[in-house]
Amino acid sequence: MALDADAALRIDDAPDVSPTPDAGPADTGPALRVLPPSSRALQDLVGFSLPGLDLPSGATPRDVGRRAWALRTVRALGLHRVRREILWAEVEPARGTFTWDGYDAIVSECAATGIDVLGLLAYGTPWASSAAGATAENPPDDPADFAAYVTATVNRYRAHVHDWEVWNEPNAGFRFWRPSLRGDPVAFGRLVASARSAVVAVDPAARVAFGGTVFLPQLIEGGVAFSRDSFDANPGLAASLGAFAMHAYTLYPPRVGPEAEGGGEVSHVHKIQQMAAMLGGEGFDTARPLWVTETGWPVTADVSELQQAQYLVRTVLLSAFAGADGVWLYELGDGPGGNALVPEDDFGLYHYDPDPSDTQDPAPKPAAGAVAGLVRTLGGYHVVARETDASAPNDGWVLRLEDAAGRRAWAVWRSDDGGHPWQWTPPGEAVDRFDMNGDALAGSGLVTPGTSPVYVRAR
Repeated sequence: MALDADAALRIDDAPDVSPTPDAGPADTGPALRVLPPSSRALQDLVGFSLPGLDLPSGATPRDVGRRAWALRTVRALGLHRVRREILWAEVEPARGTFTWDGYDAIVSECAATGIDVLGLLAYGTPWASSAAGATAENPPDDPADFAAYVTATVNRYRAHVHDWEVWNEPNAGFRFWRPSLRGDPVAFGRLVASARSAVVAVDPAARVAFGGTVFLPQLIEGGVAFSRDSFDANPGLAASLGAFAMHAYTLYPPRVGPEAEGGGEVSHVHKIQQMAAMLGGEGFDTARPLWVTETGWPVTADVSELQQAQYLVRTVLLSAFAGADGVWLYELGDGPGGNALVPEDDFGLYHYDPDPSDTQDPAPKPAAGAVAGLVRTLGGYHVVARETDASAPNDGWVLRLEDAAGRRAWAVWRSDDGGHPWQWTPPGEAVDRFDMNGDALAGSGLVTPGTSPVYVRAR
């Protein structure tokens, strides 16, 4: 995500569009397209989007230690998917001169640890742009230069990386497509088309995704409109893609739950459905993967550590229900922090580690235990349906899951503890109950759902 301070000031100066948390489920936005729930087991659905802070490319003891901790921790959580950028400016600092050592280490260590990499092809490199004072966030003048970097990268890592995403948040031009505020959907589409052709020329089986956009308009064009504009200006692009990526944050800085609707917010499920509707209208085959390549919450004055945990596991379940083929949580570990306006260092599931080279691992937040508990309890299950309950309030959720053997399980929660009380009656065969951390719950009979999901599993 990585907003800079100037950008955050511009956003903060905008009119207050804070939503009413956890509003009712009625859609008030664009048309929706309902995808079937994902057939992926939750342990195969979830991953982490790891920036350079979490998965550095350096060779110092600090960098090596941080990398080892990150990969060890992802596996300990029961997961095996990470998203990591392979920065053009780093691998090709001068035209035709490549340096791969840092990324060789990342890719090889992921492979050795059993972790699948979604490679993010980003961003520009100063020598490829004629813009005055060009930085790595300026796009290249000629997409062919970007395609040459893509060809070299895919050639290098095709044995281990088969999923690729082109760029990151291109509609956040103030940060990632400079010098524009809102990016350039026409030019970005040309870049994606060139990159896609370069990838499949090297690895025909690879899947290439349109880079994840900021979903909600917040002084910039939102992800649905930006992507549609890009596809309209580049006929055939949508149909050519093997995957599509989106981001699903709430209004920056994220501060309400994934079910929130209204006041500028769109619920997580409706984000995916709105994007799927746009994609289907533009010729993208919606049977192909739709990835949520970033979502998360920083711990701030508005979001407690407990709420961060609740929001993340509910988002995983909602992503599966809405038909996403993958959801990558941002991010694993905190940075040093200190910026309340731009809390980019506070999205982690673990507290800041000032010395990753020592033997002391960083302290977990409740979110780490919640993600581990979800995977330990329901990791082998996939979401099948949302069940109806006549007694449930508008904010009540009952998702039914099944494992490969057909055994059933349920995840039950409320997005808001207010309103009238609700007690859910588990089906007769549902005999094991677990809290959000995967710890067994005593008792039988009715379940009183709250904002922390309860998992009920048949033997």
